[in-house]
Amino acid sequence: MANPHSEVAMIVSSLQFLTSDATYHDLALRCQEYLHYRQGWVDQRELAEDMLFNLLVEYLVEAGVPRPAAEQFCTDSDNLTELAMRISSTLGPVVA
Repeated sequence: MANPHSEVAMIVSSLQFLTSDATYHDLALRCQEYLHYRQGWVDQRELAEDMLFNLLVEYLVEAGVPRPAAEQFCTDSDNLTELAMRISSTLGPVVA
């Protein structure tokens, strides 16, 4: 019979690994910032947009999308906003 304490420790360890993954944390944080600053000062909005753009392009390229197609897709602010909203609703709020 398996030790229930070791099973719990393994589950907790797995959850910590998943929730501490820097890529998802950074992605969720950048989406949150982008959505927050959309109506803010121009410099804040542009910085948040640039950071999210760069991160999403790299994420899409790593997922197999050719860089020119990823950049073209993310250049459209409607696409960027929709992705940010979907990612935020999926990954949830992040504390910086």
